Amino acid sequence: MNERCCPCGARLDRSSCVRPLKSPCLRIFMSIRTLKSLSSDQKVCNVCRHSYIKCKSENSEFSAMLDHFENDMVVINDDVNSDSFMDAQVQTDDSSRLTTVENPTLITTTNHQEVKLQLNATSFSHMKCCVCRENLRDHAVKITPQDRDFIFFSGNIWIPERVRCCSGHLINNLLSKEAADQIKPFSIRYQQLSSSDVQLLLSKAQTLFENGKKIFSFDDPRDFNDDEYCLLTSLSRDNFNDFVQIISLSTIRSSCNRSIRTAVGIYLCKLRLGISNRILPCMFQIADKRTVSRIINSARQAIVKSFVPDNFGFGHVTREDVIGRHTTTIARELMCGGDSTEAAIIIIDGTSLEIMNFKEKFLTYIRKDPY
Repeated sequence: MNERCCPCGARLDRSSCVRPLKSPCLRIFMSIRTLKSLSSDQKVCNVCRHSYIKCKSENSEFSAMLDHFENDMVVINDDVNSDSFMDAQVQTDDSSRLTTVENPTLITTTNHQEVKLQLNATSFSHMKCCVCRENLRDHAVKITPQDRDFIFFSGNIWIPERVRCCSGHLINNLLSKEAADQIKPFSIRYQQLSSSDVQLLLSKAQTLFENGKKIFSFDDPRDFNDDEYCLLTSLSRDNFNDFVQIISLSTIRSSCNRSIRTAVGIYLCKLRLGISNRILPCMFQIADKRTVSRIINSARQAIVKSFVPDNFGFGHVTREDVIGRHTTTIARELMCGGDSTEAAIIIIDGTSLEIMNFKEKFLTYIRKDPY
C-alpha cells in the first residue's frame, strides 16, 4: 500500500520525493496547515516541503523565529552517530551579549560512563554558515574534525558534527586564519560525551600541547602568514601547500619524527637560509642533527622523483613547446632573420669557475661538516 502525504494527500510513489517530518519546525508548520497533530514518522512530498522553504524565504521574521526555535530544541536521536545536546541559552541577535562559559563545566554523570558538559557552541543550522552566520551559498562544506579540534582547544568553542560553512572560508580544505578568528559562540549547549570521547580529546590536547612547544612548525598551515612563508622557504603559503601536495604523491611518508609538511619545510629552509644542521634541531624540535640529515635526504629524494622531472631539464618540455611558448619574436629576428617559424632557439650560457688543485680541494672537503 502506497503512503500518502499527510498535508495534501498526494500518493508517495518514489522514495526521492518522500521527506519525513524529523525537523520540529517542519512538523509544526505542517501541523498548522492541516490543523492536526503530526508525528515524526509521517512523511510529506516535495511540493509541501518546498512550500515550507518558500514561506521561510519570504518571511524573514518567521525564518528567524524558526531558526532560534530549532536551536533551542533538545535533539533526541537514537542513532549512534547523531549529536545529543540542547541549548541552555540562545543569542537572539548579534547586538545582545551571550554569557560564555570560561571553562567546560561538568553537569552530570551517568552509570554508562558518560558525562554532560556545558560548552560554548556555534549555531547548528543547515541553512546558515557557522562562521559568518549568513545564508549558505553554493558549494557549502562540512567543518573538518581537525578544524573542530583547533577551534575547541584554541577558542573554547564547540562546533557540532555536520555543521557547514561557506566554501570561501577554506584554504586547502581547512579554515583560514581569518575565518577561525571570525567564529564566535552562538549559544551554550549541553554536550554529552562518552569515556572514549574524553580520552580522545585528552590525546588531541596532548598533541596540540607538544606542537605548541615547537618554535617553528609547518604542520598547521595557519601558523605562518605569507610573509613568513616567503622568508623561510621563498614560497608563498599557497605555493608551499601546492608543492607539498605534489611531493605527497611520491614515496615519502610521515613518521614519528616529522610530517611530510615538516620534512619539505626543513629542506626548503636549508636551501633558503643555509642554516647549519646543528641549528635546525633547535628550531623544529628534532632529536639531533643526524635525524635532520635523514629528513633532508628523504625530502630531497622525494623532490627529485616527483617534482624535478616535470619542471627542470630538457625532458620536461617538448620541441613544440619551446617554439610556441618560449621563443620570442626578437629572438626569431636576430637568430633566423624572421624567416623560419619552426626553428627551436636555445641559448646556453656558461660561467668560468676557478679550478683548485687536488690538495686545496681535499683540505676544503675535510673541513666541511659531513652532516
